[in-house]
Amino acid sequence: MNFIHQLFPRAIRVPPFALGLAVLCLAPADPLQAKTLMPIHHGLHIELNPDTHSIAGSDTIHLPPSHLANSSVSFILHPQLTIDRVEFNGTLLPPPHSSEAAPPTATSRVIEIPLPPLDGPDQPAVLTLTYHGKIDDTPKASGGLRFVKPDDTNGHIGPNGVYLTYETFWYPTWEQTLSTYDLTLSLPSDWEAITQGREIANGVTDGRRIAQWRVDLPSEALTLGANHFVVQKQEWKGIQVATYLFPEDAHLAPQYLEATIDYLQMYTDLLGPYPFTKFAVVENFFPSGLGLPSFTLLGEGVIRRGYTQPYSLGHEIVHSWFGNSVFNDFAQGNWVEGLTTYLSNYYFDEAKGHQQEAFNTRRRMVYEYNLYAEPDKEYPVRAFHHKETRMDNAIGYQKTALTFHMLRQEMGDRAFFKGVRRIIQEGTGTYLEWNDLLRIFSKAAERDLSWFFHQWIDQPGAPSLDIQDIFVQEDPTQQGQLMLTGTILQADPTFIISLPLHVNLQGGLIHDTVLKVDRAAQPFTLHLPASPTTLAIDPDHHLLLRLQRAHIPPMLNRWETDTHRILIRPETMTTDEAQSLETLLQRLDGQPGIETIQSDDPVISESASYLVIGPSARRLLESNSFNSCEKHMDINPGHISIEGQTFEGPEMAFLISCPHPRDANHTVTFFFGWSPEAVKPVSRLLFFYGWDSYLVFKQGKVIARGMFHPVHSVREIIRHSP
Repeated sequence: MNFIHQLFPRAIRVPPFALGLAVLCLAPADPLQAKTLMPIHHGLHIELNPDTHSIAGSDTIHLPPSHLANSSVSFILHPQLTIDRVEFNGTLLPPPHSSEAAPPTATSRVIEIPLPPLDGPDQPAVLTLTYHGKIDDTPKASGGLRFVKPDDTNGHIGPNGVYLTYETFWYPTWEQTLSTYDLTLSLPSDWEAITQGREIANGVTDGRRIAQWRVDLPSEALTLGANHFVVQKQEWKGIQVATYLFPEDAHLAPQYLEATIDYLQMYTDLLGPYPFTKFAVVENFFPSGLGLPSFTLLGEGVIRRGYTQPYSLGHEIVHSWFGNSVFNDFAQGNWVEGLTTYLSNYYFDEAKGHQQEAFNTRRRMVYEYNLYAEPDKEYPVRAFHHKETRMDNAIGYQKTALTFHMLRQEMGDRAFFKGVRRIIQEGTGTYLEWNDLLRIFSKAAERDLSWFFHQWIDQPGAPSLDIQDIFVQEDPTQQGQLMLTGTILQADPTFIISLPLHVNLQGGLIHDTVLKVDRAAQPFTLHLPASPTTLAIDPDHHLLLRLQRAHIPPMLNRWETDTHRILIRPETMTTDEAQSLETLLQRLDGQPGIETIQSDDPVISESASYLVIGPSARRLLESNSFNSCEKHMDINPGHISIEGQTFEGPEMAFLISCPHPRDANHTVTFFFGWSPEAVKPVSRLLFFYGWDSYLVFKQGKVIARGMFHPVHSVREIIRHSP
């Protein structure tokens, strides 16, 4: 499960969510202006009382001249916060007013304060505000898109936890600048807090915990979390590595600390010095996967599953450089998520020598793009800002990550990573956009890469290829050799690509080559030492190609994305069988476009993708009337063999996808178990397992998984010239 990914436009505030995770960023309306503005400094004194949802605070704001236009200042504040007192350079001012009335449902309001004139241009401008109120937006489930974003809340103070974010406006906020902070925080003595920067003091006085934090690196916003944390810290090369976990999960701290240090070691070697003084793994009281400057906020369900993988914890650590140090101008597109995904979700495994895992990630990226970015609906990479849907995820994360992979192949490793480091060197503390990346990578490559950015960033789609006119004949130029000729056809628009070809030859030999393809119809010739038997296009998935559905292996997500979906559920079930499928059926009942058939003896008859569940699935497979997976598995009552491995026992459940027996563009997926007890724990999480052809579960845990070959993955060489 990749939960784990921004404000754009300003009226739409979407907390990013990625455990393949995300980053909190505020895009300035004018990034060039933001690059030149001096940071504002906030001296915050905040008192939190979770039992009453209340906050009381004061903010001493040091304003640079750029924020003193028209003898007034305007900022944003939470609508439930009341300003009690205003001073400017020690002079008491009248109570402020909102620039417009905030409706009861508003999440923010604009405050405007007239200011007296300064004595001179060099006179300091210090605005001090005292305020109080309640913040209690209880987190709500985010409508079934948990892989995209966390529960919805604009901020919450309560007995279950504190979450104050950039959306809360819990202190006076200017949206087109960066800020530094000194924070003094008072909260109950048995609570601990976490925010950006470094904690410089922490103790209990008069029954209250007093903590002081300093944030010297300019940031777009300040996020604060608090709860009954057990805190563990250690130092690594001058960086404080910490965990803030709930008491019942505190035993997990060592594995998170160790994993954090491993990632910091790799990415400081690759990218340069870590930009902050700490990194903390923080457990959240609602589902989330948020990357913030110097810490990550992960839901308790994620923490308890030990999500230390590259696509979760590693992803958040890479965001320390891209998104939380080098900022993204979202008005011009979001490159941060794609580069972060490439360097964490993918490159970590490649760099560590985990070649199978790296291949699996490239393959999944290709399949996810093809299944969820429909050709008639997709948009260019440059148009991606944040993810709301699975198509957004497929374009903004998967396609963009593969685009960086193809850019690396085009430039070579040395020039590519030189460009990546230049992004950090030039962009730290400011905003970069796609055009900046084009300039930086072109400089690193010492050649113009505009053509590459145009075809992969500015236009939608991916190359759609076919090979025709394949012939094999004696090589007239070299005795004993054979010559294979053919034509590569490319649908419009035409891309310039380096196309890997893999040819299997008689006698167990292979021939690998890369062809430069830049035309709609491009002839090619291969000189071979033996007779070819099969030809495959890019079998290792180093390219993003537009594939036909029959070129994608059978899997649950092929059913999920089919335009014609049929669900076959049992007509009669025992009470235990019905209860084991209850959660799954509730989810399926809420999805549009599913044709449901109730049958105890189902038949696969229509040209559609099928999901067959429970006893109906088991009966159909045991009847031997369905044989599309015959070469991969053998099933008998009580046991099943998949790819030669046998599984039996009442604690086993199975998710198996096979090609449709008559139409390779569709698939048939079976979900069943040898007992209701085996089915129940998998049922509620079934759609988190959509990327494999088969999965075997024992007591709810995956013990085997794999991918069947697609129906059409290679081309047999059968035509010879006379």
